[in-house]
Amino acid sequence: MRILLVARRYPPDVLSGSETVFAALYEEARKHHDVRLVVGYRTARDRVPAEAVAVDLRDKGASGYLAMGFVAAREARRFRPDVVLSNSVEIAVPGVPNALIVHDLNFGKAGATEGRRDASALLREQLYKAQGRRLEAVITVSAASRAQLVRIGVPEGRVTVIPNGVDIARFFPRAPTPAAPVSAAGMKLPALPPVRFVYPGRILPGKGQHAAIDALGRMRPDQRYRAHLTLVGAVADRIYADQLRVQAYNQPVTFAYDVPDIVPYYQDAEVVLFPTLMEEGFGFTAVEGMACGRPVVYYDQPAIREATGGIGIPVPRDDPDALRNVMLRLIDAPEERARLGREGRAYVEGRAWDKVWARYEAVLAGIRR
Repeated sequence: MRILLVARRYPPDVLSGSETVFAALYEEARKHHDVRLVVGYRTARDRVPAEAVAVDLRDKGASGYLAMGFVAAREARRFRPDVVLSNSVEIAVPGVPNALIVHDLNFGKAGATEGRRDASALLREQLYKAQGRRLEAVITVSAASRAQLVRIGVPEGRVTVIPNGVDIARFFPRAPTPAAPVSAAGMKLPALPPVRFVYPGRILPGKGQHAAIDALGRMRPDQRYRAHLTLVGAVADRIYADQLRVQAYNQPVTFAYDVPDIVPYYQDAEVVLFPTLMEEGFGFTAVEGMACGRPVVYYDQPAIREATGGIGIPVPRDDPDALRNVMLRLIDAPEERARLGREGRAYVEGRAWDKVWARYEAVLAGIRR
């Protein structure tokens, strides 16, 4: 097949789960098909693949949507693809069968759920509804996301669920680097190495990094010295990132913002936290943590339960006391941590990207004219 892939954002220019998925699909597609990639960039041209047809979206705002649509249509005329696979809902290339990937409907915000959606979210939902009825195929990453699409009016028969993969060669278990023992200040307690918790993810309010700090802060001093929390990820909200530093003052918290490689942070932790407040479509933090052989504790919601196969530990959403209690339990349960880590790694080993791409390939072949 000749496949045109189109996305407004692409890593490392923009880093989030949806961009990671699209990049992985592109790498698999080009192994087997004649592929052309059209992507936008917001920082610099060298932050997207050299072989891509790149669209400068710096300072363009809404006009960037028009620019992306124009370039995608132009490249379709030149390349003459059999199908288009798009990561951008507003782009539909005329005269060619189009498949759209929908990752979630949270639009980067907490509380983007039924009864709590703002005007911009409602407008975007209408766009998803219109495109979902118009395009030849809609692919989404979980049954939970499919239910949301059906709720807003996309015909259920048009939606195919293909769960995301994980790079199991990059995310893999290894023994953590030993932690130095810590003593409780002012207390006659034995010095012990802390159990290291990590929350990897974009730094923005909807991801709920503040909830992880809150749970840690609710521990008694004689408990807190047994734990250490690291927050790591690309900063999407600088003000929020600064607020987290203030909140964490005098607590055992380390910040690792905008690091070049997030994998070692998973591998050097004993437990992965994921108290996201967004209505997630999948939950990459959970699956990547499982791939690294780490137990995952998350705020309970359907898509993450689905992504983890029931192996992670859910706690009620927006309940920092419940999150604290599970953290305390795991501090003194190395056997449980090891068991959950083994089970998680075994579960995700069946989700390599080549297997995921085979399912995408079947959908694209089915809409090809």
